[in-house]
Amino acid sequence: MIRESSGDSTRRTFARRIRSASVHQQSPVTDTMAQDSPSFASWYAARHGYPPFPWQAALAMRIAADDWPDALTPPTGSGKTAVIDAWLWARLHGRPVPRRLVYVIDRRLVVDGVTEYALALAASLDPQQQPAVVTLRGGLTVEEDWLADPLRPTVILSTVDQVGSRLLFSGYGISPRAASIHAGLLGNDALFVVDEVHLVRPLLQTLTSVAALRGNTLPLPWRFLPMSATWDGGKAHGLSAADWAHPVLSRRLKASKPAALVKLAANEDLARALIDAALNLRRQGAEVIAVVCNRVDRARAVFEHLQGQAEAALLIGRIRPCDKTALTREYLPRMAVGSRGQRAPLFVVATQTIEVGADLDMDGLVTECAPLSALRQRFGRLNRLGELAETPGVIVYQRPKTKSDPIYGQDIERAWNWLSEVASGKPKTVDFGVSAMNRLLFENPSPQEEEQDAPLLLAAHVDMLSRTSVKHGINVAPWLHGWKSGSADVYLCWRADWDSTSIEAAPPVQDELLAVPLHALRCWSEDIADLDGGELVRGDKGGKRKYLRWDGEQALEVDSADARAGDTLVLPAEAGGCDRYGWAPRSTSSVTDVGDTRRRVRLHPSVHPELASEIRALLADDHAGAVAWQDLARQTGQLDGEPGRVLAYPGGCVVLAASEWTSQSALRKVALREHLQAVGVRAAALAQASGLGDDLVDAMRRAGAGHDAGKEDRRWQAMVGGDGSLLLAKGPGGDSRWLSLPRGWRHEMASAVLQKGALVRYLVGSHHGLGRPLLPAAPDLGLWQKLAGWAECWACLQRTYGPWGLAYLEALLRLADWTVSVEEQA
Repeated sequence: MIRESSGDSTRRTFARRIRSASVHQQSPVTDTMAQDSPSFASWYAARHGYPPFPWQAALAMRIAADDWPDALTPPTGSGKTAVIDAWLWARLHGRPVPRRLVYVIDRRLVVDGVTEYALALAASLDPQQQPAVVTLRGGLTVEEDWLADPLRPTVILSTVDQVGSRLLFSGYGISPRAASIHAGLLGNDALFVVDEVHLVRPLLQTLTSVAALRGNTLPLPWRFLPMSATWDGGKAHGLSAADWAHPVLSRRLKASKPAALVKLAANEDLARALIDAALNLRRQGAEVIAVVCNRVDRARAVFEHLQGQAEAALLIGRIRPCDKTALTREYLPRMAVGSRGQRAPLFVVATQTIEVGADLDMDGLVTECAPLSALRQRFGRLNRLGELAETPGVIVYQRPKTKSDPIYGQDIERAWNWLSEVASGKPKTVDFGVSAMNRLLFENPSPQEEEQDAPLLLAAHVDMLSRTSVKHGINVAPWLHGWKSGSADVYLCWRADWDSTSIEAAPPVQDELLAVPLHALRCWSEDIADLDGGELVRGDKGGKRKYLRWDGEQALEVDSADARAGDTLVLPAEAGGCDRYGWAPRSTSSVTDVGDTRRRVRLHPSVHPELASEIRALLADDHAGAVAWQDLARQTGQLDGEPGRVLAYPGGCVVLAASEWTSQSALRKVALREHLQAVGVRAAALAQASGLGDDLVDAMRRAGAGHDAGKEDRRWQAMVGGDGSLLLAKGPGGDSRWLSLPRGWRHEMASAVLQKGALVRYLVGSHHGLGRPLLPAAPDLGLWQKLAGWAECWACLQRTYGPWGLAYLEALLRLADWTVSVEEQA
């Protein structure tokens, strides 16, 4: 079976980017041009149709003047995503701000919302000014567009797991051979904006360590900027008197949000109390009411009951992108900012995922008690634009069954005690309006919330993590979430045609992946229920579930005990565990298979039962050819364009769109001399445009000009179809395996032997992602002997340029090689 490699797909993506790269690789704008450029206020108004708030304009001027605050503290509803506008305006007008803005949000549900904001902002600009906008999610369907042009300004939206693991040379779902590219680009010329940092203190600690460990050998900026209305650190940028007087913003800040406090006895039903409070708000006239729970199980119980009485929606973070898209399309018009007055009543039951960034606007709010910082975020979804003078809320508290809550520790207890002390009236009420809460906090300092215990990232840790050619098995989750968090995510995919060969023919795609914590998967696999009080009990199903781990090349059956953070695991659809609202570990119903795309269709009776008889007929017909399968694929109406290659697997076929496959035998001949010269020129250009010194620009040029010199070997030339008259860099003979090179022979090792200078030799020898710090163990002793001391050389270069600096230099050479290769074949 021949299928397109992930490398081919990546290079096609690069080809699209390269065609327009010249318009983005511009010379820096001069200070004179910056002075003549439009003010941030006029630029912002041209993008959005209204002027910025005073704090937004002030932030843009601070960024342009390189006067960075320690944190941003404007409250929810005051437009914090405008930090993207401020960065982009400064970047476009020649200010020395990082080239990449990495916006980190620890809630998957809202990553897409900020992505849409960034895409709309980019679309409002002329093509040559548009930044790339990329969302990093997970699984092995990795977004790689942003790698194609490392010089283009880029907005990267990501969860903590995805961007944090990549920064630490351990990208979940990333091949170890590509890990240094991601780390190099994220560790240089980047601004990390961390939203609602109170949720991700361990990440903030780790970013602080990265800043200290980077060194300053390469003249590339790198910084991080926390955002949180509850920030209690140093120099912050928040609201000014002008903001409090602003006719639009002041209405949001001064709106009243009185929350009644309800305390339950230990034997009362918490879910029932939340339901009753929501129904009572409805009777008082609130139309769109949020009910926020601290546990998924409780949220589902509340949702199922309310759904029986009125229209309700369920929002949890653990949901497949395709299901989230469907839910958003169905319910967002009923609860989004700006929809009040044009929407029907709705109960929105949610977990903590609603706290961060979600641009929702509720008429009433019922919530379980939570840490004060979390409660303030939840009430930020209530009357978001201040259109109503007053909007009611209810906070329901029940003493935890255990001494310390499994998620929040003792912070719930501390918050309830503080609320009880500052509450007034009957029933006891606390106003969560921004202005009112500020006054309360000034008069009654809030309780100190529990710090998440996390390990300190040390130089020795980075040294080991950056050894990407060694299987060190280090779990980076504690540096991202702390020790108490348990584990990072794995990505689940359900298939009706569950079989290793079908998965290899049609690998999992992003839309069908559901991220769940590794510990939750193991509990589910062992039929252990994680109850609301933190108690674990064994279920009654018995047995263990089966998984196929897809590693990008093959699918192998594994047990949940063997699963690792970042794994993509494929389950049979009948295993259950997911419904249209997301992760549902108690569900035993078959999960809908959503693995078909516009680029491929799986013709299997279980995937397309409406075509089951036609599929079985073709399977039984020994003379049925590709044309018959292509005709059947057309009937699905799924493919974008004409059907092309047909890949058979047991019980069915995958039909690819005509544009979706290539073959090594289709490679055109490329002269080695021309390829080396082009890569040398491209690598030097990338280094120079990055602002590197002349010595490094020259080293990059020499590395590019020698990176494939080992391909002069006559045996390699014969293997790619060369006849000796012209030395080739690539050729159509690449599928041939008859010629015997020494087992383990690597052309980059042969190339490195021919180079002079430690940095150039290292860059050449590592340009396929190996040699960090060990080269492949193989019987080709001649090459090994000539490269003696390789690991020591790597260690010396790490000290000289820093872990992320050396990775950046590697990334420039490798991307120069990739982009030139794509252009040559195009």
